[in-house]
Amino acid sequence: MESTITTQIVAVAATLSGVVLTLFANALLERRRAREAHRLESLRLTAEHRKWLRDERTKAYASFSLAGEEVLQFLRADLPALLGEGGAHASAAAQARWGNLRTEFRKAYNQVQLLGAEQARTAALEFWRTGRDAGNDVLGDIVSAPDVAGNRTELTERLEGARNRLGAQGNRFLDACREDLQGQ
Repeated sequence: MESTITTQIVAVAATLSGVVLTLFANALLERRRAREAHRLESLRLTAEHRKWLRDERTKAYASFSLAGEEVLQFLRADLPALLGEGGAHASAAAQARWGNLRTEFRKAYNQVQLLGAEQARTAALEFWRTGRDAGNDVLGDIVSAPDVAGNRTELTERLEGARNRLGAQGNRFLDACREDLQGQ
């Protein structure tokens, strides 16, 4: 009788040991699966965030580039026309247009500063400063000049220099944007 009880105790102990080992192994496997699932979700979220950031950077870069092009167009077309026309009404209209352009240029610049890569932010700062200063300085000189016709040659040369500097800064900004977006 003792051998039957011993055999049954050994069988029960072996079965319980097997059940405990199985539960332990299942717990380890579930923990590993949970870690892998968490890691995969983290990778998915990181990829999603990168895609979102790239899209937002692209929008910010494009918006700033377009605003810069509008400023450049203002320096190419509107201010030279103002030199030809003169008059208080034309000056007031140019000042109003410049105020709107400068505001839009600053808003677009702020977006690049918030979302852009370091190199693009640095190039944007120079582009923005060059555009802002060129517009303010040349328009201020045109408006404050008592005789626009007498200073036309000097103002035209300053305007040409401002357009060249702004165009060069715009190209540097585009190069920085291209490098950032193609490097991702």
